Amino acid sequence: MEKKDKFGKLCKERMVAEMVSRFKAQPNFIITSYMGSTVSDLELLRRNLKKTSSSYFVVKNSILKTVFNELKLKEESAKIDSGMGISLSGEDIISTCKVLVIFAKDHEKFKIKGAIIDGNSVPTEKVKALAGLPSKNILIAQVVGGIKAPITGFVNTLGGVLRKFVYVIEAIKDKKPETSNQ
Repeated sequence: MEKKDKFGKLCKERMVAEMVSRFKAQPNFIITSYMGSTVSDLELLRRNLKKTSSSYFVVKNSILKTVFNELKLKEESAKIDSGMGISLSGEDIISTCKVLVIFAKDHEKFKIKGAIIDGNSVPTEKVKALAGLPSKNILIAQVVGGIKAPITGFVNTLGGVLRKFVYVIEAIKDKKPETSNQ
C-alpha cells in the first residue's frame, strides 16, 4: 500500500511539473468548465483550436489548484469548481478566444471561467470582448494601412505639385516660340 502512495505522489508531482512548464512556455491560457460536454464535442473543440496553434486539455482540480499555487495565481483557484479544462493559446490569443466563445455559444454546458493573459487575470466578460476583436493579422494590416495612408497622400500631393510644375514649364515653352516669332 505504501508503494502505491509513493507512486501516486510521484505521478502527481510530475503532472504538476509538466503543467507548470507548459504554462511557462505558453503563458496565455483560458480556464474553462467542460462538465456536461461530450468527448466528441471536446474533440471538435481541440480540432478547431489546433487551427489557431492552440491546445485544450482536461485536468484534475487538485492538480490545477497546486499548479495555480506554484504559479502564484491563487485568485484563479477560486474558479475551480467542476471538471476543468485549459486552453493554451498560440501566438494569437484573440483567435483562441473566438474559437472558445463560439464553442461555448453552441454548447451551453461549456463555460469560460476566465483567462490569464500576459500574467494578468482576465474575467470572462473580457475574454468575450477579445473574441469580438479582429484577429491579430487583421489588426496589424489595419495599423499598417493607417500608417501608409498619410504617406501615400503626401506622395500623391508631391506628385501633383510636380505635375503642375511640368505643365507650367511646358506652357511657358509653348508660349516662348510664339512671342519670339512676332
